[in-house]
Order: sequence, then structure tokens, then C-alpha cells
Amino acid sequence: MSAEEGDDAARREALLRLREATSLHELGDIDGALAAANQAIALAPGLVEAHLYVGTTLVARKRRYRDGLQELERARELSPGDASVYYNLGWCYEFAAHNLSRRPGRKGSPEMEPNRLYAKAVEYMRRCLELNPEEEMRGDIQKLLERTPGSDM
Repeated sequence: MSAEEGDDAARREALLRLREATSLHELGDIDGALAAANQAIALAPGLVEAHLYVGTTLVARKRRYRDGLQELERARELSPGDASVYYNLGWCYEFAAHNLSRRPGRKGSPEMEPNRLYAKAVEYMRRCLELNPEEEMRGDIQKLLERTPGSDM
């Protein structure tokens, strides 16, 4: 088997793991879904969809903001011209900022400070719009920007 065939086989297997993750997620087994998605990443480290899944799930379902945002940043590194990556980044940074801002008095690290997270959210949402996303995504981002502190919309 050639290296290219091996890469294709690994990618196919990774996509199967990612489909398994989606099925487990739908059944409510978030930990199992994350394990399957991480297996997909191990098989095909460049599989952007797996990084997006892990990142958004860690942020939205597990409230592991730092870990989730790091996965999403990895997706951005892998696919810097993909509007959907910036959509997910913007949404997740805003989600984390909003939730962290509701816990006054709790000290965290400077990089997880809500105003800093809101600024990153705005930056990524604007980048998503620059990449001319599909109309539904554009509308969602515009609505999110309207309510995000620091967006000046």
C-alpha cells in the first residue's frame, strides 16, 4: 500500500469515527462522542471537522473553554480561509465570554478574561463576514455581532 493509500484509509476511518461521534452525541453520550472525535483526530490530524466538533463540544457542553478554544484555533490554522471555522470561533468565544462574565469575582487567567474573549469573538465574526459565508450563516453572525459587547454595530 502506498503512503497516499494509507492516508486515504486513515481519513476514511477518521470520518467513520467522526460519524460515530455525531451518533453518540445525539444519544446524549457526550464523553463517548468526544472520545470518538479524538480518535478521528489521532487518525487524521488535519481533519478540520473533527477539531471543530471537539472544540465546540468542549465549549458548549463541557464548559471547558480553554481546551475547546484551543481546538478551534487548531481548526483555524488548518483551514484559514473557511468561513465556517470563523463562525464557530466567533460563536464559541462569545459563548465563553458571556458565561464567564456572569461569574463576577471569580479570578481566572488573563487570556480567559471576558472582555478579551469578546474582542476575539468580534474579530472572528468580522473575519467570517469578510469570507462571504452563505446567507444563513451571514445572518446569524450579524445578529450575534449586534448583541456582542465591543462590536459597535
